[in-house]
Amino acid sequence: MTGPFIYVGTWTIKDGRLDEAKKILEEHAELIETNEPRLISFNFYLDEGAGTVGVVQVHPDSTSMELHLQLVAEHLSGAFDYLDTTVSEQYYGTKSQHLTELLSPWEEPGVPVTNLPTHLAGFTRTSIR
Repeated sequence: MTGPFIYVGTWTIKDGRLDEAKKILEEHAELIETNEPRLISFNFYLDEGAGTVGVVQVHPDSTSMELHLQLVAEHLSGAFDYLDTTVSEQYYGTKSQHLTELLSPWEEPGVPVTNLPTHLAGFTRTSIR
């Protein structure tokens, strides 16, 4: 059974950089919404203390995530101006070899990574009733 490709990432925000992070992440989300019509869902979340940010991305497939990484390469290069530490990364769904290669430069030793490649069961709604 095939399913969507989902990415969840969590980072801490550098002290004193919250306002900058909010502004850039909002711009980033607008860029994604405008340029990635196949992307099903893309959302950033802040913890209550506003020290940690997470992203949840729901792609129809691995190819959509590949396009996403190519599109945001320039934005990602400056991300650690306001982000501090990668807390964790989670991948749900099968990664293509190309996607694995695109992700490898961003891997950090010691960061917990969850890879669950086999979609067992479930569904995706594209509209809320």
